[in-house]
Amino acid sequence: MEKSPKSIGATYGVYLGAIMILLTALAYAFSLDLFTKWWFGILSFLVLLVVSILAVRNAKKHKISYFSFKNAFTAYFVTVFVGMLIATVFSILLFTVIDPEAAEVVAEKTMEASRAMMENFGAPEASIDEALAEMQNNNQFSVGNQLKRFVYSLGFYLIIGLIIALIFKERNPEKV
Repeated sequence: MEKSPKSIGATYGVYLGAIMILLTALAYAFSLDLFTKWWFGILSFLVLLVVSILAVRNAKKHKISYFSFKNAFTAYFVTVFVGMLIATVFSILLFTVIDPEAAEVVAEKTMEASRAMMENFGAPEASIDEALAEMQNNNQFSVGNQLKRFVYSLGFYLIIGLIIALIFKERNPEKV
C-alpha cells in the first residue's frame, strides 16, 4: 500500500518534535548554559536535517509510482513544520508558563556570551553596548518572538528542503 508523503512527513514530524523537546528538556535540566552554546544549535540543526532526510527517504521507499519533486518536498516540509511547531509550543510553555525565570537566566547568559564573542572579535565598546541594550529590550522568549523565530527558521529550512527535494526526486519516466 502506498503511503502519502504527507502522512509519512507528519509521523516523522512528531518524531522530530519529540527529539527537539527532549533536547530542550535535557538542556533545561542539566545546564541553562547549553542554550548559549554554538554547538547546541548545530546539534539541533543536524537532528532536524537527519530526521527530515529520513522522512524523505522513507516516503520515496513507499511510493509505487515515480517520486516527484513535489512528493519529496511535501515529505520534507510536513516533517519540518510539524516538528518545529511541536518544539516551539513546548518552548513557549517552558519559558513563559512553567519557568519564566529560566528565560531571564538564559537571556542574561546569552548577553554575557555575546559580549565575550564581540570582545574577542575586537568590536568597539560602543557597538557592544548598543547590541546588548537591544538584546535587553527584546525578550527572546516572548510568545511573539518565539513565533517569529519559528517563521524565520521555517523559511531557512524551506531553502534546504528545496535542495533535498532536488536530490531525492526521480525523473518522470513518461517525460524521458
